[in-house]
Amino acid sequence: MKSGYFFVFCLVLLFGFFGMSKSVGAMERDGVSGGSGDVNPPAKAFDFERALGLKFSGDIIFRTEYFVQTQDYAPTYVTTPVLWLDHEFRFRLRGRFGMEKVFGEEATAGLRFSTGNGMDPADPYLTLTNGSNSKSVFLDRLNIVWTPGFFDHQLSLALGKMPNPLAFSPITWDEDISPEGAAITYEPLKDARITALYGLMQENGPATIEGNGVDLFIFNFQFQQKIKVSNADISLTAGYEYVPNVSAYITPGEPGFAVYTAIPSNPPGAPLSITSKGMVGDLSQGGLIPDINMVEGILNISHKVGEEKIPVLWTFHGVFNLTSFNIAPSTNANVAVNNPKLILNNNLALFARVGVGEIVRRGDFAGSFEWGYIEPNAVFSAFSDSDSGVGHNNNTWFKGMVGTGIADGISLSVVQYMDWRVNYDVMGTTASNVVGTTSRAPVLRTQIDLAAKF
Repeated sequence: MKSGYFFVFCLVLLFGFFGMSKSVGAMERDGVSGGSGDVNPPAKAFDFERALGLKFSGDIIFRTEYFVQTQDYAPTYVTTPVLWLDHEFRFRLRGRFGMEKVFGEEATAGLRFSTGNGMDPADPYLTLTNGSNSKSVFLDRLNIVWTPGFFDHQLSLALGKMPNPLAFSPITWDEDISPEGAAITYEPLKDARITALYGLMQENGPATIEGNGVDLFIFNFQFQQKIKVSNADISLTAGYEYVPNVSAYITPGEPGFAVYTAIPSNPPGAPLSITSKGMVGDLSQGGLIPDINMVEGILNISHKVGEEKIPVLWTFHGVFNLTSFNIAPSTNANVAVNNPKLILNNNLALFARVGVGEIVRRGDFAGSFEWGYIEPNAVFSAFSDSDSGVGHNNNTWFKGMVGTGIADGISLSVVQYMDWRVNYDVMGTTASNVVGTTSRAPVLRTQIDLAAKF
């Protein structure tokens, strides 16, 4: 753990101990003593959150995970030499601890610590390995939210590294990502919401070459309207996303990365390795990737069924990138070899899910089934879901989940993915023994999660 984070934890524990000492001392002073029939009244449980004025939250997930795929020797189907596709079995952990302070009716401040690797914001899970060495913990959230009274609390401003204020699904954002920057949310009517997010991606400068010091960002705008039809609550969301300088995030070693960095005025990007997460460069443009101008629509329908009022949630999400390019022999060298007549779109992502039930306490059950589809350059791959089969872009999957509460706050769930690439022709011209690359056989990914939430 970083020394700064350790200092924060020490302050919290110090204040807690001081408050506890005062509380216990007061109860001792107020105790009743006397004959054998008199005893001190039982000490009241110390309210840690109330004494500090903080609200605490957190969770721990222990994940058992298994990958397997068969080898079909695509695209050449030459079976020599033997290329065995190994399976993978591993244990992983995610832990998070957060605290929040409310200031009257107008502001809150919060922070959260999370496990992670410090390089991939979509994967906070740590694999149990490396000789039982200590695991890494990072500052996952640190933000202030201001909801001024002179706007009748209809407008709020969030600053820092924050919970995602947008409506999203796995095709656009991984649930573990906490954007950093500024977000404005405005609710002009009870069931209407407008959200704008400016996410700072890379702070550059000062620079000696014009353009090289430009700060990179991602911008989102959404309008959401909620309506009630019979016994169903419906939410409709329309949105737009702009990501400039996408080539700044290409994986080092790719042709597009060399072309982009060779131009001195191009601003550097964060090490997000988007081409290793499914995006592809345009060969006709030196391997560069155009800016993303994405439009989206989301439909959520929630209702309850049966005498027990079991909650059901339907989600449908569509995305279209207005500034992508077609995958063809002229735009991808692997396609020129594997399928010289291919011309395919490269701009669409779709998602559908139905979830039934909710796990809150012991004995509760929940289940879901989903389908996702992301063409290589439909969305910004660094932020799309990392768990969906092989994860991120150029990916289509089915997912089933069942779970139950085995104790209050403790759940056990089993997830099964079946996953394929949307476009295999871009993956390589010879067979590979790496899971999720050239073999057309589905990738099977099983996850068993034991989760504690507090």
